[in-house]
Amino acid sequence: MGIKRVSSVRTGLRGGSALFLSMAVMGTAMAQEPVAGEEGGAIVVTGSRIPRPDVESNSPVNVIGEEEIKLSVTNETEQLLNALPQAVSGAGAQSNTGNGSATVNLRNLGTVRTLVLQNGRRIVGASQDGVVDLNMIPPSLVARVEVVTGGASAVYGSDAMAGVVNFVMKDDFEGLEVGGSYGISDEGDAERYNLEFTAGGNFGDGRGNLVFHGSYYDRAQVKGAARSHATVYLADAIVNGEPVLVPSGNGVTPQGTIFSPQLVGLTDPYGNTIGTAGIFFAPEGWRAYRQSDGFNDRPFTNLQMPMQRWSGSLLGHYDVTDNVRAFWEGSYVHSKINSTLGAVPMSSSGFIPGFQLDIRNPYLDPTLRDFLSVNMDADGDSLVPVNINRRLLDGGSRTSDQTRDFWRFVVGLKGDLTDRLKWEVFYNQGQTKVTDVQGGGVLIDSFANGFRTDPSDPYKCAVADPKCVVLNPFGLNSLTREMIDYIYTDLTNITTIRQKQLGASLTGSLFSLPAGDVGISLGAEYRKESSAFDPDQLYVMGKALSRSAGLSPTAGSFDVAELYGELYVPVLADMPGVELLAFEGGARFSDYSTAGSVWSYKIGGEYSPFRGLKFRGLYQRAVRAPNVVELFSGATNTAPQAVDFCNAGTGRTTAERDFCVNALGIPASVIDVFQQENQQIRAVTGGNPNLQEETSDTWSVGAVFRPEFLPGFQLTVDYYNIKIDDAIGSFGGGLQSVINACNADMSLSNIFCTPLRNRTPDGQLYDVPLLNANIAKLEASGIDYRIDYRHSLGSAGNLSYYLAGTYLIDAISQGSPIVNPVNCAGYIGGGSCSTANPKWRFTQRLTWDMDNLQVSLRHRFIGSAKDGRIAGAKASGAAIPLLAVPETGDVHYFDLSANLDVTDNSSIYASVDNLFDRDPPFYLFERETYDAIGRRFTIGFRANF
Repeated sequence: MGIKRVSSVRTGLRGGSALFLSMAVMGTAMAQEPVAGEEGGAIVVTGSRIPRPDVESNSPVNVIGEEEIKLSVTNETEQLLNALPQAVSGAGAQSNTGNGSATVNLRNLGTVRTLVLQNGRRIVGASQDGVVDLNMIPPSLVARVEVVTGGASAVYGSDAMAGVVNFVMKDDFEGLEVGGSYGISDEGDAERYNLEFTAGGNFGDGRGNLVFHGSYYDRAQVKGAARSHATVYLADAIVNGEPVLVPSGNGVTPQGTIFSPQLVGLTDPYGNTIGTAGIFFAPEGWRAYRQSDGFNDRPFTNLQMPMQRWSGSLLGHYDVTDNVRAFWEGSYVHSKINSTLGAVPMSSSGFIPGFQLDIRNPYLDPTLRDFLSVNMDADGDSLVPVNINRRLLDGGSRTSDQTRDFWRFVVGLKGDLTDRLKWEVFYNQGQTKVTDVQGGGVLIDSFANGFRTDPSDPYKCAVADPKCVVLNPFGLNSLTREMIDYIYTDLTNITTIRQKQLGASLTGSLFSLPAGDVGISLGAEYRKESSAFDPDQLYVMGKALSRSAGLSPTAGSFDVAELYGELYVPVLADMPGVELLAFEGGARFSDYSTAGSVWSYKIGGEYSPFRGLKFRGLYQRAVRAPNVVELFSGATNTAPQAVDFCNAGTGRTTAERDFCVNALGIPASVIDVFQQENQQIRAVTGGNPNLQEETSDTWSVGAVFRPEFLPGFQLTVDYYNIKIDDAIGSFGGGLQSVINACNADMSLSNIFCTPLRNRTPDGQLYDVPLLNANIAKLEASGIDYRIDYRHSLGSAGNLSYYLAGTYLIDAISQGSPIVNPVNCAGYIGGGSCSTANPKWRFTQRLTWDMDNLQVSLRHRFIGSAKDGRIAGAKASGAAIPLLAVPETGDVHYFDLSANLDVTDNSSIYASVDNLFDRDPPFYLFERETYDAIGRRFTIGFRANF
């Protein structure tokens, strides 16, 4: 928790650039690249700001070099990272949820806990949670990517709990380079186009260099209907005691259903007993709903999100004096992204309180009118208390067309204070503006008005609205164009995120000991984050439904002033049994305007008994302050999938039945037939300005082996353990966790039961409040390993090989103290787990390099993962569910690429991704991890002038 804030620190750091120029003894994140002219070739590697003569940080660091970037042949930056075993796939081209950003998720601890930098400095986020959109970073301008896993807050500040991804950009270029590429899938779709150019040159008699880069990228849309594996909607069932998969779908169908407890047990015209799912409007006529009637929305969603992106970057430097260099970075990106969901699921119980069906509706089947009149219209007013559920497919899918404008610039000065110490000051500012036009929305009042008829003319509405049209929701595609136009609308949300950062640093060495130079890095930073979300007024007033069912404006800001320092001390060196023994430590003091004052720190060291072998270890305390959306977001309606333990069935106990009636408010008249109407239940999430910081403890210990008897070979092995306390999340860890926590202790004194009293008059859960809280715990542990080897074949060229992998030991999450922790290591989905978390994962590449030809084969391995429902059952002590497909099986992807230098100044390249056209695992998969498109081909060229 925060301690008393030191306001004088904040006041001083707001003093502006003049003050920072005078604070040359303070430090910041220098560009993570070799620094020309440094004594001994010292460089800075992500994980520490202290220049070192080697490239090995005591934090485990993975480097994606320029060669790997070239061989990957991708124009999507997230694809560079998703091949890293430590990076669980975040949102990207195959995602269809979220805000259209491409993200990175280290250790599967959440994108908000991975800090993304460019040249060691922060990048403004693409959403109010501060998460960076990797689409804003063009891969062709990246020199290398450095990824350090584990808490790094002492070095880089908040958000670096799972690790840091630092993009080091090319910044010194002369001449003109143009390039382009075209990609297409084996099915003739999923096209990708890219055109780019880079121009640069020296000026001022060689004292300065200026580089401009521009690019255009176009990615085509692919919908689920284009792939057979994405068009199937199945559900688990038990038939004759054996687990099987049966056709299924979402209970809110485009044909429509009506339900009331009074209908349960009655008989339809075909002799079928009407169950808890109600009456279904089938092509042959109305009848009892069957599980196979469910709506399959899979063909309507995106497998590949379409995107257009225009980007421009300007980088440069100028030597003001022999010891002072001015530098600058600027970039602008304009992009358009579309995501598509199935049509709006409209439910009267969720959005129209007190709804009654007017059985005078002229489109209602006369036999059903008579059936409802006899069984439900006791007072004869032609209004019956049923709920209607309908997927409004008539008007098309729900779309999100986002226009995103991103800009960022950095200016600064750096130079030599002495021959041992270097200083730097900089100012960094950026902004992202997202305009999101959501199509396929429904006007709730218009939908309700269309059901009330004029008694004198049932083809006219009872309301006075001259535009009102009586609706025909009874059957597939039953809405006319006039009806669609009356109830449909578009909605526009605008989000603006701003970031300002000011910093100064001093890095280098104070003096030398017999074992080597004592390295230091000292610094100060001031940062302000602000954002505003302005939803469509129809959302704000609760008058429309599309991707959300009600949104509130969110605006807020916070600032933080920070002081930090690092120290590296070589203790012993060049002795028998001690090639090197060294210690390192660091600390950061952060004074937040919201969370108060917090400390993060690290301590570790390294020991090398002889040349070629090094042991390293590090302990780090990291913090993450709550972001703007976690603090200030307004109430937002969501609809997560969850199961109410009040549902009638053989598994419900008498104690549960009585608690649901006496405490949770389900009417006794319906409790014996009660069933939730939808798989998704409305919940309300929102910010909490009283949130405190998250804290984490990270341990890592490992070794680096470079045997002299095998030149070109290197092996690294590292164990890591990350524990996060007071993690911020929805109250109770989400709706299902809240339901489970209440079920475990059924008492109104249990804080997790109180939200479950939010119900409609007939007992349906409704707008369950789940505001943010410091309530969760997370833990991840495992072993990372990497092998690199390069071997000369003489005149036949060179062979290079690497294998980078991870073995996951634990991936534990606990949504609240009352819920048992769930270990998702080796599991996927199922409600209890999310993104695939296989125990084993690795990437290996073999490259043959001969003069002007390069051929490379990459193998990506994703180990088998079991259904997350099994993990949930183990955690709760429940019986392990019988599942037809309990695990994914191992998945192998092979990618082949080649590059040919046609002349000294031009080259052509080609690649085949997913060479053997491997489909995702049957039934049990998610698109962020597994390839949903299939075999893809890319060709391209580069030319220098």
